Amino acid sequence: MGPLSEFKKYILEILTGSKSLVIGMGITFKRLFMPIVTVQYPRRKLTMTPNFRGHIEAIYFDDTKSHHCVACGLCVRTCPSHVIKVQGEKEKAGERKYGQKYYIDFTKCSLCGLCVDVCPEKTLTFSHEYELAYLSRWDGVIDIMRRLEAVTK
Repeated sequence: MGPLSEFKKYILEILTGSKSLVIGMGITFKRLFMPIVTVQYPRRKLTMTPNFRGHIEAIYFDDTKSHHCVACGLCVRTCPSHVIKVQGEKEKAGERKYGQKYYIDFTKCSLCGLCVDVCPEKTLTFSHEYELAYLSRWDGVIDIMRRLEAVTK
């Protein structure tokens, strides 16, 4: 190979690179004048679809003016991430247990929904809240029963 063929190869590479640069810049300029499709997030909030699965929350039932959790522990045993702790109390011996505390560590929750599916009383559901940012790890540990009481008051 002579110096002339090396020079031709070098010029061909420059022309090929220049062509791809022009094509890329053409696409960029075309997109520059198209309407914005991105939601400008803090200024505009997203509307979630009905199928969106946010974090877990308890359902408020009008007939009992509370939730129906009986602290059976099925959700605790089913959870693959082991992030649920349930504590229940009985008012009298022989009566049903009533769920008093229901803690979920949302910093480790995978939002798989097995706890919602397995609940025999159907007291758990998915929320439509999507802003789950915490300043501390402990802010992500939430008592769902206390949260339900705060929302219903």
